[in-house]
Amino acid sequence: MQIHVIKQGQSLWGISQLYSVPYPRLVDINALEQPGQLAMGQTLLVPTQNRYTVQQGDSFYSIASKTGVSILELRQANPQITGNVLYPGQVLRIPQKPKPTTLVNAFAEPYPKTVDYARTAAKALSWLSIFSYHVDAAGNLRPLEDETLLQVAKSNGVKPLLTITNIKEGADFDTELATTILTSEQVQNTLINNVLTTMNQKGYSGVNVDFEFLGIENKERYNQFLRKLVQKLRPQGYIVTTAVAPKTSADQKGVLYEGHDYQAHSKIVDYVIIMTYEWGWSGGPPLPVSPLPQVEEVLRYALTVIPKNKLIMGINLYGYDWTLPYVEGGPFAKALSIPQATRLAYTKQAEIQYDQEDEAPFYTYYDQNRKEHIVWFEDLRSYAAKFNLIKELGIAGMAFWNLAFPYPPLWILIQDRFQVKK
Repeated sequence: MQIHVIKQGQSLWGISQLYSVPYPRLVDINALEQPGQLAMGQTLLVPTQNRYTVQQGDSFYSIASKTGVSILELRQANPQITGNVLYPGQVLRIPQKPKPTTLVNAFAEPYPKTVDYARTAAKALSWLSIFSYHVDAAGNLRPLEDETLLQVAKSNGVKPLLTITNIKEGADFDTELATTILTSEQVQNTLINNVLTTMNQKGYSGVNVDFEFLGIENKERYNQFLRKLVQKLRPQGYIVTTAVAPKTSADQKGVLYEGHDYQAHSKIVDYVIIMTYEWGWSGGPPLPVSPLPQVEEVLRYALTVIPKNKLIMGINLYGYDWTLPYVEGGPFAKALSIPQATRLAYTKQAEIQYDQEDEAPFYTYYDQNRKEHIVWFEDLRSYAAKFNLIKELGIAGMAFWNLAFPYPPLWILIQDRFQVKK
């Protein structure tokens, strides 16, 4: 698969002719609802049978990034190219090589549309983490209508994971609730028994523990709870994973970070999912949601205390639309799926730019009130860059938050670049 970036004046019909790919296939692969409405700078996935057609502005570096091979491999496969000058329309051979194996997890909430999106993604998934069973102060699990999502997972060879959270009813992740759970042996025992009963009854393959905003006071309590949970679940063959905040040091300050002990988790559970996103978040200043240098910094620190075969990169399926100028405490940015972001760019006649350092697309536009906006989101280029980092670091896999934001070409790109563990 080749990643094509839309240039001014290009149409889908013209692109289909350029690559000798049937027009309907391009529509299908990219799930284009309005094929005649393409934004400048939008990315498309194009099947090219191990050939790459050079685009304006391409370099060996950009082509290597978009096709998932190294610059050396690209040069070796094309000895006819001397020097560094490439011309639009040149066709390069992309060498075939074995695909690395990876774990792919996605989080999903049990809403009707999300169920449909899960069906689309299923072939590219190893696990489906169903979000979430809220834990109350007595260790009970709030019921969840997860039967349809479970059926989708099992019918597609995807292992369903039950996700438990310290989300307080009608609120968000709650430190006080976590403290109540983690300071009571009786509550923990009740919780573990409820998790086991639910997994046995419903046919789950494992559990994802997503306790957040724990604070330093709960750090060792949380480790002890995880040890007890694993001691009960592992003999029965269940997978146990945790979701943790993105840290760059063991003693990073803040209630979000201090309760997550990377080194302890690596010794206790089977896999650690690091939530490497939300540098740009809805209540903060406009930034890329998951800028690659910051993601890499977190993962490289994590690898000093977590074995690579247990480490999973978290990846966002969304972007944000901020109104400028940003004012702290002002209105939150609006979350957008990738198709929503590209449709908005087309509607506003905005050209999508690409930040080469952060590996992230963005654009600006003005609304009907003449207020300027900036949108940071993801596209096929930014995902390809993250996949290249996963390969470079040799880590276990990736986990997507969340399937409420659909982007069908992504799952095809994953299968093109990796052998997905089932």
